[in-house]
Amino acid sequence: MSESLTLSEHPLSIVWIRRDMRLYDHAALEAALASGGHAVLPVFIFDSDVLKRFDNQQDRRLSFLAETLLQMHAELRERAGGMVVAYGKAEELIPQIARTLQARQVICAEDFEPATRKRDAQVKKALPENCRFVQVIDHVIHHPDTVLKDDGDPYKVFTPYSRSWLSKVNQYSYAEKTVSNDAGRYADFGTAKQMLSKAGVTLLDTDGSAEKMLAPVGYKAVELGEWQVDDSRKRLHRFVESQVAEYKEARDFMAQPGTSKLSPYLRFGLVSVRECARLCSEHSKTDAWLNELIWREFYHAILYHYPDVVEQDFNEKYRGKLDWSQSSKDWDAFCEGKTGFPIVDAAIRELLHTGWMHNRARMIVASFLTKDLHIDWRKGEEFFAQHLMDYELSSNNGGWQWAASTGTDAQPYFRIFNPLSQSKKFDAEGAYIRQYVPALAKVDKKQVHAPDAATRRECAYPEPLVDHSKAREKTLQMFKAVS
Repeated sequence: MSESLTLSEHPLSIVWIRRDMRLYDHAALEAALASGGHAVLPVFIFDSDVLKRFDNQQDRRLSFLAETLLQMHAELRERAGGMVVAYGKAEELIPQIARTLQARQVICAEDFEPATRKRDAQVKKALPENCRFVQVIDHVIHHPDTVLKDDGDPYKVFTPYSRSWLSKVNQYSYAEKTVSNDAGRYADFGTAKQMLSKAGVTLLDTDGSAEKMLAPVGYKAVELGEWQVDDSRKRLHRFVESQVAEYKEARDFMAQPGTSKLSPYLRFGLVSVRECARLCSEHSKTDAWLNELIWREFYHAILYHYPDVVEQDFNEKYRGKLDWSQSSKDWDAFCEGKTGFPIVDAAIRELLHTGWMHNRARMIVASFLTKDLHIDWRKGEEFFAQHLMDYELSSNNGGWQWAASTGTDAQPYFRIFNPLSQSKKFDAEGAYIRQYVPALAKVDKKQVHAPDAATRRECAYPEPLVDHSKAREKTLQMFKAVS
């Protein structure tokens, strides 16, 4: 093993790892390693402000992060480096780490969420005078400021945005950000740890287990099930090579493995969006999947240009004017998957049990909450935020506002999903329902989508919370009143 670079003899570049949790095709690492003579030190912060949003002590996303960090650290040790994992407020810790180690620059991937942009501005301001704050583009192909209309305004409609996005792709857009595997480019990890500990930085264990890493911050490690962290790139390649050609036709059927299930890996950066797009360009019949990647960037751009959408309807005419229901009974039944609508209950229970919900199911559930129960989309958005492995503010917010007809390029308010017809069309045999609603496991195909009263009593399955036809009419009246 080559020796690491001493902090006393080499200028230091800190690579602040956020949602780019990998050691290949990595824009920030490429930039740091290209800084001649610099020792490189990757740093990850378990931000105490962010952790306040994680209500569940056994949230599997934290175990997912911890396992990923352990894997990254082990790989870095093979390169004579290591991963500093610290706990506290990032806007205080990053400047403190930079001062303690006398870093010359902090490099990170730019994020587009309003709270993160505010935090990054605070970090930049608090860094020592001789320490640069450098941001690179990593988790999108195009920066939101580069895909604009001819007059310089942001796009609000997806189709023209998509055309513009595609027109800007060139030979460099998907090019890999090369990260050398050579040892001897990373900072002396042991010395860095000693200096930071002496300075009072709370460091988390990176040589043991996820349990040891998470315990000091009040969380417990859990089994990840299907969400293993050591085969993320293999998952990507398997999908593109063997499934993507059928994606367009198969993705809507909830009992079929027609989607990639790569979104958690993309959200946390275990796979590179550039590699995803690059593989699309190298294989046939990938347009539908690439289109979903472009939707992802569209919602990033909306959040970047219109940060108010975090709390408010994108469509200003609806702000504060829609008469949302305050029924705690309906809300509790929804959150427990006990609405009496089998397809909705199956979707909620899939989410609660696995941390995942099929994309078609997400649309059905969001439409049901907002247009059958008439409950504010913000409550649904927050519910998903607490449970989805792939939770991403931009996409989640965009999806919920699309379903609620309050968002940009949203479905018209009079387009209201019928849970029964959706169930029959996209889970025709009832296999998805039976998998997640055990009470209906033995109910036949004719009954499984909408059991009659006798079947419900026999199976101890609840009556429907609402009459869909009446709920639909109420939705139309609610929106017409403010349109």
